[in-house]
Amino acid sequence: MGDELLARAMITRLRGLGAEPVVASRDPAATSELHGVDAVPWGPRGLTALARIDGVCVGPGGILQDASSVWSLPGHLALALLAQRRRVPVAAIGVGAEPLRRSSSARLLRRALGSGAVVTRDEASSAALRAAGVEVTTGVDVVFGLELPASEPSGELVVSMGGSVRSGRVVPAGRRLDPPPLAEIAPAIDRLAERLGARVVLTRFRGDRDATAAIELAGMLRSETEVLSSDVDEHVRRVCGARLVLSSRYHPLVLAARAGVAAVAVSAQPKVRSLVGQIDRPWVQIADSWAQIGEAAPESPGRGVVPVGLDPAHEALATLVVDAGAARARRSLG
Repeated sequence: MGDELLARAMITRLRGLGAEPVVASRDPAATSELHGVDAVPWGPRGLTALARIDGVCVGPGGILQDASSVWSLPGHLALALLAQRRRVPVAAIGVGAEPLRRSSSARLLRRALGSGAVVTRDEASSAALRAAGVEVTTGVDVVFGLELPASEPSGELVVSMGGSVRSGRVVPAGRRLDPPPLAEIAPAIDRLAERLGARVVLTRFRGDRDATAAIELAGMLRSETEVLSSDVDEHVRRVCGARLVLSSRYHPLVLAARAGVAAVAVSAQPKVRSLVGQIDRPWVQIADSWAQIGEAAPESPGRGVVPVGLDPAHEALATLVVDAGAARARRSLG
């Protein structure tokens, strides 16, 4: 869901600038159907698309890291690397980054991003890229720039959780999952739902991975519970109308903050904690464990927040579109 919201934010912005996006996707057919765009295969299989592309945007999202797999960074940078060789403009916008584990990863980043604008989504990502020798500007997650639909307050307790991926090199992420602590989560949610008099809604922001955990958790809860379908708009509507959002995932917290919905982040992940620090509002709190949320219930202010830093991402995207148009004109003349 987070990836689809990031794609939606970029597609909307690019079309507003007069450009037509082509999305690199692991499932091009599904991406084309969902977003109404042309899509090409992610990674090296999509390199043939560069012949008809005028500019490359790396990101958005937390993709600049080499901890999850040795293949992740080369896959995300494949189009940018070829674009640099062909003098096609490149920028990285709204990206999250982690400290790199290999010197070869830093060299790869410098080759792919060295000549274009790089706008991160938080200061921790900027520090990681600076350590790799990349010049950056710090921004925020581009989903903060989405115009959200009006949502009627529902009084629901919306929960987003699922398994986490252990670090690894070659083994696919799907085979390195640590399950969520459902035996700890269920009683904590029941206590909070009872205190709030709220119905529980379980999301699936990480697709099937979260859906499996949500279905199992629903069978353990005493509270009235609904597991959402895979519809992105339904997820946005339910989060934005919630009484309270509990999340170990990143983008439910972005949506909650943008909509002015109270939220509690339950995560030790640096990116989630950095996000809560960016939001910097008393109604978006953080807990170290699910056991701590039984009494959590910050009051919603009813008005949203967009952290400072959205402008650099939008400005970099506008510059990329201008540079891409100029590059296209030069090729036409040449």
